[in-house]
Amino acid sequence: MADNKTIDNGALTDFTAATDEIGGVDYQYVKLVDGTLDSTTKIAGDANGLDVDVTRLPALATGANTIGNVGLVAGSAFAGKVQLTDGTSDATVRNLAANDALNVAIVDGSGAQVTSFGGSGGTSSTDNSAFTAGTTADTPMAGFYQSAPSAVTDGRSAAIGITVNREVKVSVTDSALDVDHDAADSGKPVKTGAKAANALPAAVANADRTNNVSDLFGRLLVAHVDPAMVTHKNLTYTSQQTGTDVWDPAAGKKIAVTSVIIGSYGTTSGRIILWFGDNADTTFTQGTDQVLVAASFAPSSTSKPGLVYTPATPVFCTTADFEIHVTTDAAISFDLTVEGYEF
Repeated sequence: MADNKTIDNGALTDFTAATDEIGGVDYQYVKLVDGTLDSTTKIAGDANGLDVDVTRLPALATGANTIGNVGLVAGSAFAGKVQLTDGTSDATVRNLAANDALNVAIVDGSGAQVTSFGGSGGTSSTDNSAFTAGTTADTPMAGFYQSAPSAVTDGRSAAIGITVNREVKVSVTDSALDVDHDAADSGKPVKTGAKAANALPAAVANADRTNNVSDLFGRLLVAHVDPAMVTHKNLTYTSQQTGTDVWDPAAGKKIAVTSVIIGSYGTTSGRIILWFGDNADTTFTQGTDQVLVAASFAPSSTSKPGLVYTPATPVFCTTADFEIHVTTDAAISFDLTVEGYEF
C-alpha cells in the first residue's frame, strides 16, 4: 500500500502529502528552509547549505567510516581544504572502508593540490613571497641548501642556508673570519677571550690551534717567541776586537735581542761596544751605526765588574741581514752572552 496520504481540508481542496509509514504510524516528509524573519531560502546544494554547529556534534566512534571536507576560512592561519581520500584518487572524497588508510591532500584556493611547501601552488621557491599571516603566501623553510644561493629582496622571507652536511651556514656582519694570512683585511675585529690558568698547559704539535691563556685575573700571558725559537750566543774575548761577528742571522732575517750579559775578568780596563752592522762593515761609527750596548769596565785583582741588560721590549735591529759586531778599545778580557730571536 502506498505511504502517501490525502489530507481533507474541509472546504478547501484536498492535497496529497508524502509520508513514510513506520509501525502503523505515518511520518510526513518535510523540506527544510532557512532565512531571516519574513524570508525563507530553500536549503539545496553547496550554494544554500545548512549551517551546523560542529561544537555540538558527538565524537566519532573509533573505526567509523568518515566522509567530508575540512575547510578553513580565509584570514585564518591557513586557507585551504583538506580532502579525505582512500588512496585511489587525489580529488575524490570517498567513504572509507573499515581499517582503510587515510590520505590527506592539501589544496590551494583554486583547488590545485599542493605537493611541496617552498612556494605558492606547490611550486618551490628560494625567494619566497612576502609572508603574511592568514594568506597562502610562501612559508620560510628550515634548512635549504644551494651551492650558489641567490639574494632575496627587501621584505621577503628566505630559507635558512645549510651546507651539504646539513650544517647551518653562518656569517658575521662587517667581519671576515676566514681572511688568509698576508691578505688584505677589512671589517671590524672579532673579540676573543682567553682560558685562565695558573700553570702552563701541555705543549701542542707545531701548526696546531691553541687557546689564548691568561692568569686568573684575565691578564694575557704572552711571550715574544716560543722557547724553541730563541737563539743563544756565548763567546769569550781576551784581545782587542774590531767589528768582530757575534751573531750572523739567516738570509733576509733581522735580529731581536732580549738579553745581554757581560762579565769582565783580568786586570785590563777597556770599553766594549756591541752594535749592528753589515757583514763587510768592521768599523763602528758613532751616531751612524745602531748601538746595542756601550760600556766601560775596569777590572782588578779584587773587582770583576759586569753588566746584565734585559730590556722589557726587545732591541730590534732595523735592517735585515745586519750582524751584531763587537768592538773594544783595548785587550780587555770578558765573557759575552747574547740571547734573542730572528724575525
